[in-house]
Amino acid sequence: MDNIMSKPIEHQQPAVVFSLQYFTAATVANKMSYSGYTKYTERDNATDLSNDVNLVQQRLAQLETANLSELEPTSQRAYGESVDTLDGVETSVPYQKFIDYTARNTATVVDQVDHLANGSQSQLTPTFDQRTDHLTVAETAQLRQKLDTAQANRGVLWAGVISFSTQYLIDNYLYDPKTEACDQQKIKAAVRHSMGPLLKANGLAEKGFWWGDIQFNTNHIHVHLGISELSPRPDRIGYRDGKRVAKEARRKFTQPSIRSIKSHIYQDLIALERPQAKKRKLNLEKRLGVQRASLRQQLSQAIGEQQLQALFASLPADKKRWRYRSNARDMAKPKQIAAALVNQYLQGNPEYQDFKHTLQALDQYNAKAFGQRTAGRTKNHKEAELRERLTNALFQACRELPDNEKELTIAGLAKNFTTVDIEANRQRIDALRQANRLQPTPAKTKELRQRRIALRQQNARANQAKVQQAQRELMKLSQAAVPLNAAEREARTFLSDRYQQRLTLAKLKLQAPWEQSPTERQQLQDLTGYFTDVVNVPIDKLTAPQVVKMQQRLAAEHQLNGGSVLSGVNWSKLRPELQQALSEELDVKLTKPNQMRAQLQAITKRQQELLRLKSSLAGYQAALPPAVVHQRYQKIERFSAKIKRDKKAPERAGWGPIKAAVNHWKPRHLKQFQRKQQQASHQILKREGQQVKQQLRQAEQTHYQDLKAKNALFNQQQAIEQAQQERGR
Repeated sequence: MDNIMSKPIEHQQPAVVFSLQYFTAATVANKMSYSGYTKYTERDNATDLSNDVNLVQQRLAQLETANLSELEPTSQRAYGESVDTLDGVETSVPYQKFIDYTARNTATVVDQVDHLANGSQSQLTPTFDQRTDHLTVAETAQLRQKLDTAQANRGVLWAGVISFSTQYLIDNYLYDPKTEACDQQKIKAAVRHSMGPLLKANGLAEKGFWWGDIQFNTNHIHVHLGISELSPRPDRIGYRDGKRVAKEARRKFTQPSIRSIKSHIYQDLIALERPQAKKRKLNLEKRLGVQRASLRQQLSQAIGEQQLQALFASLPADKKRWRYRSNARDMAKPKQIAAALVNQYLQGNPEYQDFKHTLQALDQYNAKAFGQRTAGRTKNHKEAELRERLTNALFQACRELPDNEKELTIAGLAKNFTTVDIEANRQRIDALRQANRLQPTPAKTKELRQRRIALRQQNARANQAKVQQAQRELMKLSQAAVPLNAAEREARTFLSDRYQQRLTLAKLKLQAPWEQSPTERQQLQDLTGYFTDVVNVPIDKLTAPQVVKMQQRLAAEHQLNGGSVLSGVNWSKLRPELQQALSEELDVKLTKPNQMRAQLQAITKRQQELLRLKSSLAGYQAALPPAVVHQRYQKIERFSAKIKRDKKAPERAGWGPIKAAVNHWKPRHLKQFQRKQQQASHQILKREGQQVKQQLRQAEQTHYQDLKAKNALFNQQQAIEQAQQERGR
């Protein structure tokens, strides 16, 4: 052991470290030979053939010696050296040294002498491989010949180093810091056991071979590995510009295989005396798997039918894309909805908290084994894996929906009217409209029509549910212990009438047009005009009956707040609940009660004036002078801006669906307007060009697949013809 350095003990050192690099015949030409690497790995100043002691057996022998010393007397020499008796023969070799010697895993000195007597070719070397712990000199020569052959055939040489933490070796009885003895046999067995999966994972199971040497010439005991192949692996066949091209086989080892070999060696070297330590990771992984399966199983029970239907409505038609790792554009929204459902399911879930505790323990275990630099890697990986499995479970649940629920119908879409459902349906309508503009098909047109009808029904159902909830709150106020005053009774009557009108409108919208009577159709038209927003209604869509109904609504609101400041409902005498309900119904911001009546009167007057201007342009625009038309458009712009400023934000206002603001006025600066129009046209052309390019790429991929199939048939036909020719001969 003269060439062994005393190893420093570092407590924060990773237990197992593995690094690997590769060389090709072209890069090392005229610089080195593959066979020369074996001389580097087995050099005498780094290896030690005799330092191979089974420390576990040595420890057991020490305990046995201690027990025997209590039963058998020990004679003393004159110089104080103990004499042990073995099979009746006295020996001057100390018993402890004899145990060290007999516990060696390598051949004894006598065995080594026998090898030398048989010839230098049978002498053992420290090099080991898949078959034996010690290659002979002759076998090492054969190994070098194989390496020369591999280099001549332009194979690849991989040079790797597996380094061990000294503290880890001490804890598992593989290294004794006092005697500097090392159990090389167990280290070799662990490396040998893990090399098979490493070669298989990187395509070297058939033509690959390896060897290794344990070296002691640094601060850490380490294993030098050499891996090569007798002939290079076949190139991969790919396609570029419609032509078959050959790509070189992968030379870098995959990261999962590198992590796997470190894990295997770490587990294999844990001492048999520590079964709890060896089973700890296995138990943690088993517990983690059980908790993950339990979370996945309970997911279907926790997610409601409406939420699952909303997810299904957002999914694309191509079911092959229904997976977590799909990067398709039309899967972005479904993945976002599924992620929100998974977050909702995991939040506050006690089993998920147990899963996180187990995951934290496993992460700490791996960080101790492979270094603090890897801390958090296991936790992040397993957490992402759990979310991926839960998301795929949701997509699988959508696949398993009954056919009557999976079928795209107006009733099936309209029965889900949450905010998420309505937004998902609206986005699908936008996507279908854009796709139908580029390449119209009957299926897309049918689905677009169904979804538009379903969207109107979804909004009607959402409005209906909201009004019913408001009605229940109003009923609670009427049944309260404190009676209503005169102002509150007037406000209650106004709200009750409005709620009844809105419920009637929602009920009529949910009926099919062919199921309505003429009276119901007229009632639907009147109520739709009655609740039409003055600001957002387009001028070209404004009709005389609509104007009449809108004027009636504005007159009723004006009467509620009084024709003057001295009359109408006194907001200061209303309860907060009634104030909130009135502000929501009238679509205004709730401010100080003593200011609400004046504010509503001003808004109502602006709406009446705005309606008058729009109706005049809708009916008599052609007969008016251009200057008057331009002046009225400017007034419309001012009134609309003031009303929007006084009311709530458009996306929060009203009972109806979200609508984009309509530009009713003409552009003030014609050149600027034309420039914006040109920019918008350019953007549309750009998007259409990108879509055309994408379709061309898909067509090219289909063409490549056809070429590949034709090449396969051509090769098969040639093989058949060649076989027939050989049979004829």
